[in-house]
Amino acid sequence: MQNILVNDDFGKSIQRLRSILPKLSFGLLISTYVISAVIMGIFHAQNAPNIGFMVAAFLVPLAIQVGRGTLVFFFQLNPANIQRRFSFGFIAATALLILSIVEAWLVLSPYGFTWIVSVSSLMLIGWVIEIMILRETIFATQIELFRNRDGWQEVKSFYVARNELQQFVDDLKNGEAALLPAANLPEEQELTLPDPPQEEDKTLLLLGELKTLLEGNALSPSLNGQAKG
Repeated sequence: MQNILVNDDFGKSIQRLRSILPKLSFGLLISTYVISAVIMGIFHAQNAPNIGFMVAAFLVPLAIQVGRGTLVFFFQLNPANIQRRFSFGFIAATALLILSIVEAWLVLSPYGFTWIVSVSSLMLIGWVIEIMILRETIFATQIELFRNRDGWQEVKSFYVARNELQQFVDDLKNGEAALLPAANLPEEQELTLPDPPQEEDKTLLLLGELKTLLEGNALSPSLNGQAKG
C-alpha cells in the first residue's frame, strides 16, 4: 500500500537541491564579487581623465574583491587550523563589507539614493553568503576530523602541546621558574638475546679437548729436555 502521507518526490527534490547548493552558493559569491567590482569600476570611470585611470577604475575594485575572498577563506588552506566564532575570516569579511558600503555611498551619492541602496544590498548579500559558506566549511572540517579518530587525536594533542608551550614562554617572560612537561616517550625495551644452543657449546668443548690432545702428542718431554725425534 502506498504511503500518501510522505511525498517522495519532495524528498528527491531536496536531495537534488542539496547536491547543487555548493556550486550555486560559490557561483553566487563569485558573481557578487565580479558585479560589485564592475559597478564600482563603471562609476569610477565616469571621472577618469585618461585611459590609464579608466583601466585602473576597473582593475582596483576587481583586485579588492579578489583580495577580499582570499582573506576570508585563507585559513581553509590548513583545515586543522580550527577557526572560532570571531576568527580572522569573519572579522575581515565584516570590515571589508563596511569599507565597500562607505565607498558605494561616496561614489554613488551624486547618482541618487536608489543606486546606493541597490549596490549596498548586493554587497550585503555577498557578505551573508561569505559567512554562511565559511561557517559550513568549518563545520565540515570538524566533522571530517571527528570521523578520522587518529587525526582527531593528533589535532587535540597538538593544541594541548601548543598551549603548554605558550604557558611555558609566558612564565619565562614573567621571571617565573617553569618546566616543560615530560614528554610521553615510549619505555625502553630491554634487548634480550636468545641463549646459544647447547649443541654449539658441546662442539666447542670437543674441539678444545682435541686441540689439547694434539698438542700433547706433538711435544713429549725427554730426560735432556729435547723432543723425541
